[in-house]
Amino acid sequence: MRQVEAGGIGRRIARARKERGLTQEELAARIGVSPRSIQGYEAGSVVPYRRLSQLAAVCNRDIGWLLEGDTATENALVERLLSVVEELSIEAKRIGAVAERLEHLLGAPERRPLKADRPDPAA
Repeated sequence: MRQVEAGGIGRRIARARKERGLTQEELAARIGVSPRSIQGYEAGSVVPYRRLSQLAAVCNRDIGWLLEGDTATENALVERLLSVVEELSIEAKRIGAVAERLEHLLGAPERRPLKADRPDPAA
C-alpha cells in the first residue's frame, strides 16, 4: 500500500474515533492494542489490516469507508448534481421557447426612439 493511502486510512481512523468521542487510549482498550499502536495507525505509519473490522465496529463505520473514504458518496453526489444541471438546462430551453412564443403572439413591443435617435431640430 502506498504511503498516501496509509495516511488517508490513518486520517479516517482519527476522524471516526473523534466522532465517537473516544480518546486514543479508549479506542486502544476497546480493540486490544496499545495507545502507541493507535498513534501509529492514525499517523499512517502502520496500516491495521488485522484490526480493521474491530476498528470499524467500535467506530460504527464500514470497513470500506476506513479503506477508501467517502468516494462512493462523492461519486453519487457528483452524478446527482450532473443530473440536476441537465434537468435545469432542459427546463431553461423550454422556458426560452415559451418566451419566444409569447413574444410572437403578443407582438414585439414597439421600440420608442431614444433621445439620440430623434432628429436634432437645430440641424
